[in-house]
Amino acid sequence: MEKVRTDNNSKESGIALVTALIITVVMLMLIGGMSYLLLKGFQTNIINRKFSSVYEAANGGVEYATGVINSYLTTTNQPADVVVSSGTFADTVGCTGTPPPILRITAKTADGTYTITSNIQCLGSKPIPGYGGALRFPPPPAMAGGGTGGGATKYIFYSIVSRAEETTGPTNIGKTEAIYRVIQ
Repeated sequence: MEKVRTDNNSKESGIALVTALIITVVMLMLIGGMSYLLLKGFQTNIINRKFSSVYEAANGGVEYATGVINSYLTTTNQPADVVVSSGTFADTVGCTGTPPPILRITAKTADGTYTITSNIQCLGSKPIPGYGGALRFPPPPAMAGGGTGGGATKYIFYSIVSRAEETTGPTNIGKTEAIYRVIQ
């Protein structure tokens, strides 16, 4: 028995070439997509790092402002970099004056990258619970700290708004607001 073979080459000509071209196009699309994702990921990382740094500088401004308040309450010395918009430094920290003046502290980070402006305003004071006939519950005045010998009588509340701005690019700005409570 003899088998007659037919020549199918004319029907299948170019199939290998088309398959290779399709695989090449798919691989180029995958490589292009991965390159695009990596590039955008790096750009996002740089933006996030810049924002995080300016936000951390603003948080540092709040920490510095709380240090200024604590330093004044313990030593009664006014720092040199404090500018009072009206009234005196002692009026703001001691919550005297009507209304208490706003302190503005301007500083730069150690490397000079950010300029930080912090505004401090006294919000008022309240007696510590258990002192002066107020409802008594923990902490008792003797244990509350502050003052001398644990004789604290009141809480003083301050509003601190800190704003950090990058010196090279003033569009990169971070802002932090905080309420600070001191036992006096």
